[in-house]
Amino acid sequence: MTFDWILAGIASFVSLLVLWVPLARGMNLFLRARVATRRIAADELAKVREGAAEGDPQALALLFDQVEAESQSENHDALSQAFIRDASRQYVVNEYSSRYADPIAMYANILPPIGFVGTTIGLMVLFVSMHVAHDSLQLSALALALSSSIFALIGYATLEGLRIHLYGRLQRCLDAIG
Repeated sequence: MTFDWILAGIASFVSLLVLWVPLARGMNLFLRARVATRRIAADELAKVREGAAEGDPQALALLFDQVEAESQSENHDALSQAFIRDASRQYVVNEYSSRYADPIAMYANILPPIGFVGTTIGLMVLFVSMHVAHDSLQLSALALALSSSIFALIGYATLEGLRIHLYGRLQRCLDAIG
């Protein structure tokens, strides 16, 4: 009986190990995006504007401020200023999407098909083990099928939730700048 549980544990560990690669890469991108979407204090922003301090090149708030400052000139009216501000905001949101949100979504969307493949393999092994009447193989096949689906769905939900959180964080960061 203990051999059955050891085999089931190994099958669950293997399914978690296979799903770990895209999940870990997505989490790594999340951590980098969290740094990039941090709020910039007003005094730090003023120092960077004056050239007295170097800003974090990954900080999207500084990118927004830089793009907006480069596109401003004295001859713009209020309508042009609003357009420049909106265009700068769109530029930063597009940079955020291409650097962080889209790759995180890609890693999140890879997880359910991997879980489905694990479920299919587990069910195929389960059907074969029923034919040879091997109980420990049946238990491990069922563990593989269930654990791959559960781990994939949990990973998907986690990465998608973090991506949505980061988008809100980016919006708050941009609102704080201007």
